[in-house]
Order: sequence, then structure tokens, then C-alpha cells
Amino acid sequence: MRKTKKYTRYSIDEKNSIVKKYLNHEVSVHELVSKYDICDRSTLYRWVKQYRQFGTCVDGRGKAIKKDAPNKGRPNKYDVNLEDLSKEDLIERITMYEDIKKSIAYLLKEKQK
Repeated sequence: MRKTKKYTRYSIDEKNSIVKKYLNHEVSVHELVSKYDICDRSTLYRWVKQYRQFGTCVDGRGKAIKKDAPNKGRPNKYDVNLEDLSKEDLIERITMYEDIKKSIAYLLKEKQK
């Protein structure tokens, strides 16, 4: 048994027709939400905003492709081009790696005891 209500999913064409009814003042927001079983008013307002901005509703479901949205997601903090680092930064990074290596070796030695 489902704990939450599952709302209807609409195609882009169906969303566009619903938005047009709203923009032409044929039906009120409340009536559209209840008639078409839309989650809430904010969903309809989001569709209207997309329609006004792009001329159609946008389907934002699914994963973004890196080439379409290169800055989407959490940045990789370890993705550093070593050629772009200064000499001091390289030395600091190598020292950090050596310290990590020594710490791991020490922990493995302690674990064996």
C-alpha cells in the first residue's frame, strides 16, 4: 500500500494545453489543479514560467548530460590539472601524499600487531 498519492504524469503537449487554458483565463488555477490532478499550484506556475520563457513546457526529468550542463552536480575537488599548479603547490601536494602514505603504513602495522 502506497503512503503517498501518485499524481498523473503529463506529456509536454498536455502541459502546454493546460497552461494555455490558464493563460487564456478559461479556467482558474484551483479548477485546473483539481481537474487535472496536478500536485499543487506551484507545479502549474512552474509550467507557466517555462512556457513564457521557452514557448513550451520543458521536461526536466532524467539525468543531465555533461555536455548539456557542464556545471551540474557537485564539483570534483580532486580533479586538478597538475600542470596548472605552481611549484610550491606541487611540493605541498607531494608532501601531503607522503604523509598520507606514512599514516596508512603506520595504521596497517598497528593493525597487524
